[in-house]
Amino acid sequence: MLAVSSTATAQQAAGIIGRVTDESSAIMPGVTVTATSPALQVPSVTGVTDANGEYRLTPLPIGTYTVEYTLSGFQTVKREGIRLTVGFTARVDTQLQVGSLQESITVSGASPVVDTTSTTATTQFTRESIELLPSSRNGVVSLLAQAPGVRTLRDVGGSSINTVPTFRVFGQAGEAYSTLEGVQTSSLQASSGQANYWDYTTIEEASVRTIGNSAEVPSRGVNLNAIVKSGGNVFHGSGWYNKTSASLQSNNVNAELEAQGVTQGERLDTRHSYSADLGGRIIRDKLWFYGAARRAINAFEVLNTFKPDGSPAIADDVAWFTTTKLSYQMSASNKIVGFHQNNHKHDLSNLSQFQAWEYRGGLMTPSHTAKIEWQKLYGSSLVTTVQYGRYQYYGFRFSYSPRDVPPSFDQVTLINRGPQTNLGENPQSPRDHFKGALTWFRPDLFKGNHEFKIGVDSAKATFGRTYPDGQQDVMYQGAFTGPIHNYRLIFQDGAPYRLEAWNMWSNAHVVSEYTSAYAQDSWTIGRRVTLNLGLRYAHDNGYVPESCREAALPPGNVAFPAECYARQQFNVWDGVAPRLHGAWDLAGNGKTVIKGGWARFDHQRQQVPEMNEADPQVRTTVTYRWRDLNGNGNYDLGEANLDPNGPDFVSQSGGSNTVASPDEVQPKMDEVSVSLERELMENFALRVSGIYSQYHNTYRVTNLLRPYETYNVPVTRPDPGPDGRVGTADDPGVLFTYWEYPTSLRGRAFERLARINDPNADQTFKSVDLSAFKRLSNKWQFLASYSATLRDVPIQVSASGSEFNGNVESGPDNPNGEINTSDHAWEWTAKLSGVYVLPYQISTSATYEFRSGYPWARQVRFTGGATIPNITVNVEPTGARRLPHQNQVDVRVEKSFNLRAGQRATLRMNIFNALNDNTVLTLTRLSGVNFGRPTSIMPPRIAEFSMSYQF
Repeated sequence: MLAVSSTATAQQAAGIIGRVTDESSAIMPGVTVTATSPALQVPSVTGVTDANGEYRLTPLPIGTYTVEYTLSGFQTVKREGIRLTVGFTARVDTQLQVGSLQESITVSGASPVVDTTSTTATTQFTRESIELLPSSRNGVVSLLAQAPGVRTLRDVGGSSINTVPTFRVFGQAGEAYSTLEGVQTSSLQASSGQANYWDYTTIEEASVRTIGNSAEVPSRGVNLNAIVKSGGNVFHGSGWYNKTSASLQSNNVNAELEAQGVTQGERLDTRHSYSADLGGRIIRDKLWFYGAARRAINAFEVLNTFKPDGSPAIADDVAWFTTTKLSYQMSASNKIVGFHQNNHKHDLSNLSQFQAWEYRGGLMTPSHTAKIEWQKLYGSSLVTTVQYGRYQYYGFRFSYSPRDVPPSFDQVTLINRGPQTNLGENPQSPRDHFKGALTWFRPDLFKGNHEFKIGVDSAKATFGRTYPDGQQDVMYQGAFTGPIHNYRLIFQDGAPYRLEAWNMWSNAHVVSEYTSAYAQDSWTIGRRVTLNLGLRYAHDNGYVPESCREAALPPGNVAFPAECYARQQFNVWDGVAPRLHGAWDLAGNGKTVIKGGWARFDHQRQQVPEMNEADPQVRTTVTYRWRDLNGNGNYDLGEANLDPNGPDFVSQSGGSNTVASPDEVQPKMDEVSVSLERELMENFALRVSGIYSQYHNTYRVTNLLRPYETYNVPVTRPDPGPDGRVGTADDPGVLFTYWEYPTSLRGRAFERLARINDPNADQTFKSVDLSAFKRLSNKWQFLASYSATLRDVPIQVSASGSEFNGNVESGPDNPNGEINTSDHAWEWTAKLSGVYVLPYQISTSATYEFRSGYPWARQVRFTGGATIPNITVNVEPTGARRLPHQNQVDVRVEKSFNLRAGQRATLRMNIFNALNDNTVLTLTRLSGVNFGRPTSIMPPRIAEFSMSYQF
């Protein structure tokens, strides 16, 4: 029988294996083993023990199973409550006693929690943990917030519903691989999270793998897999409503924050969401359906931002989802699954204390995830899966700014005026993904049992940003999507300083073609040792297609005339990555397992920043000296020499001055890990892990026409201290030197950027992780973890650094990129969560997370150089300062009421940030009037009420 309900790949499929013996421990061949579960789309799945007394029921859909063992002359044994989670293989050994078939022994609650065959470090999230914990139900972020070793966005009750989900594990960001129903949704961009929005309410179960990814997974980072709910022979559904408002929120702005200039926290205006879903049968045991819809609204006061009348500025975030899924059991051995989820988000992201209400703007981003999958079983040992998936997002930006006000920015006060600089941008990124896998189980072959798996992945993904005609009609409510200014004005404390001109109109477009094949053998020797040996080959081809463009709008038309561009071909990589892991069941009883191994991971070509920066049509900025001759505060013709090789030229970023380097080598990463997993008691397990990660062939961006050694002209300036002004009391009395190049190398003619590999920039990470997990049983559930990582990052991507920068990128290839940019700091994270079920259908739950503060350094913007007229650098080592440590406690109390048969209503109260923590999350690092000023703090404590109906 074909048992799979969603996908047959090992990344999502589950299974039950074991051995049957008699009372004398003699093996018993010929025992019939039958599994039943509401998760099955067939009445039951049956197997027979082989000559070694072993049986295997796989692949199986996630769910709770009853397994029955029968043999003439022996009592029937029934094992109940065997819980299978995503990718988990439960080993259930059983002993039969002499007697009649009519005699029955039932064993309940003895479901394994240690997977003796898997060599990954996996955290499973069942429907209970998803629904019972006080989560904001915020998609990827809410799932990863509970996973050991993972850091993601700070979210308080849904405060980040439309923020790009960024995350990292054991100090390492990027290279993530997220799949929803087997469809890759992680992006080929540095953060991996662009437009990666899921409907949390539709998820049946999920797994987070942080160590030891097998050959099926292309990358090293967080491997998040989620399965969406399915229909069933019995109709089931639910409706949820969550609501909170400003009246249920505390105030966490204290005197200390007020002294730092924070007068108004990120207070809530209103937040609510409602959702409904329905699943069931169209044809019993043949055709199942599931459908869901959700809408969430989050309106909040932006920190220290006000409307012209003095009232707080409100930013509105809106997200809505629709989900459909069909499961068709064509025959006992053939199944087809179809799935589609649509998301649409709207956010007012261009609004802050540095961008006034009248210049606000935002982004609309629809996205789609869909698949069609065919699964087939050949006999009892061969399974194949073929899937086509599509993931796509696109968007457009809008602004409410007066159209006659050009964009401008003051480098001292940090104030922005006018519309956002990327107004008119239409990002879009479709990906078509084909994959197939064949799994063959072969017992008694060369010293053991083998599960061979071979698979292929083929994906073509494009990414582009188009800038359409600026004279578009008004979109709605006074907002518009097309800019009319092709420049930005730069001021210094109110004084005219620079002019930035762009290459609009343009149509940026890059292509990634990725085809891979993998082979893996899960080799079990003597039931105590499992070797997972894998090899992955990938053909990774990235390029910028040939294109043509018209001349840019003035004043960009001088630097960016009409032009056609040839195709830019990046080096094609043909990487081979071995993955060698093993597991040793120390006592042979499935209670204590040592796991570990070594793996090589090949970096996958990124659309952003790698290819995007070499696209001549990507948004490109050329900067000139600007003299406001008529004093009107705006640019007029003749106020700058627009010749890109003339005396007013300062710099150019991106586009036509960046090329694909023929000497570039594919970055790689090695991971060595060892773990001990121990079942301490029924349904309770402990895991201790050590991980060492090392990166090779790390990138730096070099100027081929102005190499490292040409930065040989010292420029020495006094450190002005935190206030940014020389000659005041806070001056440290230190002279600071940066380096510029000779005037003979000035101008765009000497700008040709490319990525190179620098072994001096390679990074290493040493981590330890402890976690304990108690599955929901006997009325309680528990998860605890502590992880610590020592980072060795010689050169950060930028002076500012970021928690979520990718690890194959580092700073620019010149001496200034190495000034106080190394990071050798520890970081540590602790998490606790638990559920306790009280009498009268009352339950309580809580989560706690501690994060060490991120290290940073004070920065100074120096001016006055000849070829580098201004530069921002760290004037102290990274780690000289740390952001405050973060603590967040969320709690829930809920009460359920039984209605008519099979129906239940539940009332809940969540309290997010129960301690009313007001930790500063980000602040201004630049010396000056705003130095140290918080730009975001932890949202204050808030209570949320929720009700649901389920049947």
